[in-house]
Amino acid sequence: MRMLEERFSLPDAWPQDRAPVLRGLLYGTSPEAFAVDERGAPPTEAVDGAHHWALWVEKRGLSTAAVASALARWAGCASGAVGFAGQKDRYAVTGQWFTVPRSVADPEPSLPEGEGWRALRVYPTAKKWRRGDHAGNGFCLRLAVAPREGAALEAALPEVQARLAAPIANYFGLQRFGVGAGNLDAVQRWLAAGSLPRDVPRSFLFSAARAYLFNRLLAARIARFGLTVHADDHCDENGVPTAPLWGRGRSASRGAIAELEGSVLEPYGDLCHALEHAGLRQDRRALWIHAAGARCEVVGSEQLLLSFQLPRGSFATAVLAALGPATWRPAEAA
Repeated sequence: MRMLEERFSLPDAWPQDRAPVLRGLLYGTSPEAFAVDERGAPPTEAVDGAHHWALWVEKRGLSTAAVASALARWAGCASGAVGFAGQKDRYAVTGQWFTVPRSVADPEPSLPEGEGWRALRVYPTAKKWRRGDHAGNGFCLRLAVAPREGAALEAALPEVQARLAAPIANYFGLQRFGVGAGNLDAVQRWLAAGSLPRDVPRSFLFSAARAYLFNRLLAARIARFGLTVHADDHCDENGVPTAPLWGRGRSASRGAIAELEGSVLEPYGDLCHALEHAGLRQDRRALWIHAAGARCEVVGSEQLLLSFQLPRGSFATAVLAALGPATWRPAEAA
């Protein structure tokens, strides 16, 4: 694996606004230990106006892209004609909606399935589902803790619940940067060569670059002002401060917040310029999230069961990081 230059290196853990509650959390110990269900569904339309099938698909140990390809073969359509709202974790048990053109069968087709996936529901809908069309995701995580933590786990539950009820830093998870931060490696090759590498999809490259800059901004914000509203903040419709996802356009930040963002982004001027030149428009992302409906309980003596809901685009690993250092450890890597 190529080493990243220092300025694009990822920290072992992004800064948090509070001290850890737990140490030695392990997640992903089996696909069943990381369960994700998409929230929201493609709207049901009258049959006369429906041009697609919406399929609720459960998958295990497969990427969203792999299931989309399998559905394209089943539907007899191009891969690009299959719609979905977001990428779901591969090493997990997940449920999400896909849409395919309604030329497969009429009336309602039989439910397709393949190795590691199966469709459980199908109904007609008017349009292809696109990225971000869902409301959010529900998570049910079974976490292992180090043996030395087991005895203190029950006593720590009230503090864990309190942390889950507080604002959580809305960092992009490690998944966004690719295996071994390979997408950031590609970003560096892009800047060095002045042309986009062909071995990484443009969407992965751009999202990794913007996520890296956002995480740097959020880390600096926590160090300087914490997770509280500042008079110079640009807030979203829920009153939560935001920071830019870089692209063309003027940042909405002002005053002390604009000065902080400028000092953080100044060393990355070439990357900001490249994103602008690529045609991306500047957007905003909330600096913190809430884990809605969060519940936690001890299972056995060394496992913690967590369930919560997050808005789209947020990462369960950000919730885990708010509790303490968390390590992805699938069973075969143990």
